[in-house]
Amino acid sequence: MTYSGGKPLKIGIGLLLLTCLISGCFPVWTPGRVMPTAMITTVVASTATPIPTATPTGCTETSGNIERIKVPSELLEGGLWISLYKPPCYEVTPETPYPVLYLLHGQGMDDTFWLGLGVAEIADRAIINGQIPFLMVMPFEERNFDPIGDSKFDEALIQELLPWVDANYPTCTLRECIAIGGISRGGGWAVHVALRNFDTFGAVGAHSMGLMANDRWYVSHLLETHTIAEFPRFYVDRGEDDYLAGDIDLFEAALTSNGIPHDYHVAPGRHDAAYWQAHVAEYMKWYMLGWQ
Repeated sequence: MTYSGGKPLKIGIGLLLLTCLISGCFPVWTPGRVMPTAMITTVVASTATPIPTATPTGCTETSGNIERIKVPSELLEGGLWISLYKPPCYEVTPETPYPVLYLLHGQGMDDTFWLGLGVAEIADRAIINGQIPFLMVMPFEERNFDPIGDSKFDEALIQELLPWVDANYPTCTLRECIAIGGISRGGGWAVHVALRNFDTFGAVGAHSMGLMANDRWYVSHLLETHTIAEFPRFYVDRGEDDYLAGDIDLFEAALTSNGIPHDYHVAPGRHDAAYWQAHVAEYMKWYMLGWQ
């Protein structure tokens, strides 16, 4: 897996570009680790077309590419950093465009956390074996300890990030092509954003989610104007000893009581990287099933 980037952007300091193997660049996240950065240079317009087919015949690449990019934002001071994965044999003008998986991190983490869990390598192996290729976008919620009510992260995702990705990459913009998921606070954001932008995401992953205000109620509220069949696919999971178990179970119960189909998994573990590392392959398999 190829990674291109440099040191974090600071006042008075330029960007230093580097290239390294993904296995060396992305160990499981630990606090204080310096994050590489890069700026994008290529812009490609996109259009909504049918779900893509598998990797082009004759391609010999076995790994994708990761860039770290600063996306302009009027809502978030300083812009929005993202890590973006492009699959093996990525094409600027493919015959059919790419689905997109948006992955959100939790508190005290950054946009490289999912990469540290190995999502790029999992995607590489699947695509080489015939999985429809897709993009992964992992935004950095820099102020991830701010109160939810004071954050504009959700607004920036919908109003700025998704349109920017669609304008700069050949994406499939059909609902079934777009998935969002997150860990901890990121899982809460994934649910919160998907419920309030109902026609945007076809799949929602809530991994050890931090339940946000009114989201349990919002499930039944949506049934006033939508049918059960219109709901996105849901995946909810937690460790047996997760300290957020009570809230997670409340959200799962809201799905169950309202008849919303979903996957629900409880396994040994706590609210920590060891639990997510043990289950990241299951998460990825679930997301990718939507594009087969």
